[in-house]
Amino acid sequence: MSLMLDYYIFYGFIFETLVFAISLMLIPYFLYPKLVDLIYKYQPRDISVNFKPEQWPSVDIVFAAFNEESVIREKIESILALNYPKDLLKIRIGSDCSTDSTDLIIEEFQKREKIIDFVKMENRSGKSVIINTLIQRGKSKIIVGTDANIFFHPDALKEMILPLANDNEIHLVGGNLVYRGNNKIFLNSIAKNEKSYINWENNLKNKEGVIWGSSMGVEGGCYAIRRESFKEIPFGTLMEDFFLTMTVLKSNKKVVIALKAICTEDVSNESNMEFKRKIRISQGNWQNLKYFYATVLTNPFPIGLVFFCHKILRWMLPIFFSLGSIVNIIFWLLQWSQIVMISIIFQMLFLILFILYPERFLPKTLSNFLKPLSYFSWMNIALFLGLIRYLRTSENGIWQPTTRNKL
Repeated sequence: MSLMLDYYIFYGFIFETLVFAISLMLIPYFLYPKLVDLIYKYQPRDISVNFKPEQWPSVDIVFAAFNEESVIREKIESILALNYPKDLLKIRIGSDCSTDSTDLIIEEFQKREKIIDFVKMENRSGKSVIINTLIQRGKSKIIVGTDANIFFHPDALKEMILPLANDNEIHLVGGNLVYRGNNKIFLNSIAKNEKSYINWENNLKNKEGVIWGSSMGVEGGCYAIRRESFKEIPFGTLMEDFFLTMTVLKSNKKVVIALKAICTEDVSNESNMEFKRKIRISQGNWQNLKYFYATVLTNPFPIGLVFFCHKILRWMLPIFFSLGSIVNIIFWLLQWSQIVMISIIFQMLFLILFILYPERFLPKTLSNFLKPLSYFSWMNIALFLGLIRYLRTSENGIWQPTTRNKL
C-alpha cells in the first residue's frame, strides 16, 4: 500500500509540473497567437499606395560568406535575376577567409558584373564585423541583409522596398523566408517540421506588423532597412536580425513583414546539424535579451507586450520546466525508497526516449504522430543548451555554416 502511495504522490508531482509547464506554453504558443488572430480579423487595412515606380531607391545588398561553394553561385544568380533597376543596385560580399572555392566563384562573377563589390577579410572576423564593414562602404538609401544560402524570388526585393517607400514610419521590412524541399529525404526529416513551424511563425509576425507595426523579428536571410536606422552591430552578436529589429522598434519606428517578398532556403535534413544551429540561435537570443530586457518596462505597449508574449516566455519555458523538475526531484529524493526511485527513473527514461526518438522505438504511424512533439521537445532542449553556452562562453561571432542539402 505504501509503495502504491509513493507512486501516486510522485506522479501527482509530475502532473503538477506538466500542468505548470503547459500553462506557461499556452500563452506564447496558443493564447497570444489567438489574441493576435482576433485583433487582426477586425483590424482596418491601409491599402493606399503613395509610391511611383520611378521612385525606386538605391539599394545595397550585403552578406557574409564562409566556405559556401555549394550555394554561392546560385545565390549571386538569384540576385542578378531580381526585377529591380540594376543602376540602383550594389552587391557587397564579404568572405570570412573561405578555404574552399567560394572566393574564386565570387571573383568570376565580379569580372563581368560591375555591381559586385567583393571584400576578403584578412582574419576570421564573424558575421557582425563583416556586415558592419560592408555597410560602411556604401551610401545607398536602403540596405538589404541576406545570407549566402538564401535565394530571392525575382520580385522579392521590390516587395520588401514597397512598404518602406509607401510609409515613412516603416523602417525595417522582413521578407517571407520559405523552406524548400519536396524530396523523400525532406519529407521524412526534421526539415518538414521546421518548415511548418516557420510558416506559422511568419504569419504571426505579419499580423503583429499589420496591427502594431511591431513584427517580433525579421529573418536575417532577407530584410530591408533604411540606412539611417541601421546601428552598428556589436562585436560577437549572433542574431543581428533580432538586434536590428529591437533597435528599430526602440526608436518608435515600425517593423513589418512583406509576405510577398519570397526568399527560399534549404533546411538541413541532418537533425544534428539543425540542432546545433538552434543552440547557436538560442545563444544569440540570450544575448539580445541582455540588450533589450528593459524594453518590457520602458515601452510596455505594444513593444513590451509583444516582446514578452512572443519571445521572452518562449525562451524562459525550459528554465521554468527545469526548475519545476528539480524541485520535484529534491522532494522525491527526500521522501522515497531506493526501489521506488529506481523504478520511476526507468519509467521516465522510457517515456523521454519515446518522445525524443519516436522513429526508433515506435511503429511508423505512432512515430509520425509524435514527431511534432519530438521537434518541440528538441527545440526547447536547444534553448536550454543555448543558455548554458551563453553563460559559459564569450562569443566572437565566428560561425561554421550548416551542411547544405543536395537536392
